[in-house]
Amino acid sequence: MNYIVSDHIITPVAVGTEANLQAVIEGRTALTLHRRRFPLVEPFYASLFGEDDVELLPGFSRFESLCVAAVRGALRPELRDMVSSSDTLFILSSTKGNVGRLATGGDPLLPTSARKIASLFGNTNAPVTVCNACISGVSALITAQRLLEAGVYSNAVVVGCDVLSAFIVSGFQSFKALSDERCRPFDSDRKGLNLGEAAACVILSSDRQWKNSSLGTIISGSVHNDANHISGPSRTGEGAYLCLRDVADGGQDKFAFISLHGTATLYNDEMESIAVTRAGLQDVPVNSLKATFGHTLGAAGLLETVLSLHALRKGLVLPMNNYAAQGTTSPLNISTECRQTDKREFVKLLSGFGGCNAAVRISINPDAQPTAANIPRQVQTVAEVHVTPDGATCNGQPQPATEKGEKLLTELYRAYVRDYSKFFKMDTLSRLGFVATELLLRDQSVDSDPLHTAVLFANRSASLKSDTDYQRTIQNADNYYPSPALFVYTLPNIVTGEVAIRHLFRGESSFYVLEDEKALATLAGTAFTQPDVNSVICGWVECSAKDSFEAKLKLLRKI
Repeated sequence: MNYIVSDHIITPVAVGTEANLQAVIEGRTALTLHRRRFPLVEPFYASLFGEDDVELLPGFSRFESLCVAAVRGALRPELRDMVSSSDTLFILSSTKGNVGRLATGGDPLLPTSARKIASLFGNTNAPVTVCNACISGVSALITAQRLLEAGVYSNAVVVGCDVLSAFIVSGFQSFKALSDERCRPFDSDRKGLNLGEAAACVILSSDRQWKNSSLGTIISGSVHNDANHISGPSRTGEGAYLCLRDVADGGQDKFAFISLHGTATLYNDEMESIAVTRAGLQDVPVNSLKATFGHTLGAAGLLETVLSLHALRKGLVLPMNNYAAQGTTSPLNISTECRQTDKREFVKLLSGFGGCNAAVRISINPDAQPTAANIPRQVQTVAEVHVTPDGATCNGQPQPATEKGEKLLTELYRAYVRDYSKFFKMDTLSRLGFVATELLLRDQSVDSDPLHTAVLFANRSASLKSDTDYQRTIQNADNYYPSPALFVYTLPNIVTGEVAIRHLFRGESSFYVLEDEKALATLAGTAFTQPDVNSVICGWVECSAKDSFEAKLKLLRKI
């Protein structure tokens, strides 16, 4: 079992879950137009903390201080011993974390932040950071649920946060994705998304002592890739549909509502409406909270799940603010004002760059039974690949090559692929993961059903090389040229998307940022708990600089 024991939310709108819930009900928001912020020439709409709104802890960044505040807010006195226990795992959810530090030469690495946060609360376990673009928050909850259901840990502290910077805002501006007014999810007049800052924390436990006082239970979760495009949603809603199909599992009549991603961009909202209809859920009330908080990136999945949970506990379906008229070809049952409900379950859906999608099903019934997360005891390693700047081996056999460094990746591509010109548009991390996967699968038969294969990668530096390259494009006001083609690769999970697209894998795709490789085997095992998954491509894909990289991949199959 898993029980949602406690939570806390901090946004520019309010501090505390109840206060933020009331803001949604009343239609209040902190979204406003910002001019010359960070500074950026182009104005943008966003929900930002004021300079004095965040109490900076000594030695902690603004991002880290917000994470700590969210955990402290959730940490009731009776939970203090739990969080420091060896049976408790800290899971951090963030899209870009401390990336703003690149402008000042500070340490932007997520494992550094995750360790500082966990250590402050006396927890000595190696924390896990989920860095799966916009779905990170829901992915983190699914990771926690699987680890608890499998008995790997007894408790999990899941904290999600992102703060805005010139890096992030300029990137979204380069995509022309931002609206110059308050966003309008699913509306016929929607113009694009608003960004936002937030921190949220959820504490879970498998201990039955929390059953009667728990807030809810995670019944099931699902992650799927569209295998369509690294930055554009599937026109058929493939990945989102598959996630909804998995978590619905015949329980459509039990759902009070679906909390959608609802970014207010043209293609995302259309895609979600198609996915909901394909899953047979078009009559279920839906909402999006982006018109209240903006898109809070790595915090979004936690923030919106927590607010949905507390609304349902009050018997409410939250309204989707700033909506006037249907703007999608597949009609949705839009909740435009608070509705009463006596149902006890809801679904949270998110989608993101890299083709990733995730959904989680939550019940407020203390007797609800979650889906068992049985990590297979026996998994066969079918193939192994190791790639460094000095060469490559496949199943221990050296591969013929004459080049070194980044040129080696191109040589391997020309030798073993040749017919995939998109390779030359990729960043070095994606080229590394792509080439290593091609070597891994060269002599292996891939399951004919694309749902049966998952892709799970991890490293320590996330997308540091691409982050550094992109930072150079915005560092100097006299030479300012943010590129969407470069910005998209500042999301480390894009490498999993590139692999999925190449092979049309529509199983799970996940990216973790870890201190080292020790947790990889366990995390890879959790991917087998995803419905239909028989094979997992997993491994370490580190790329901190152009000619400094390493890939160690395995193809795992159930026995």
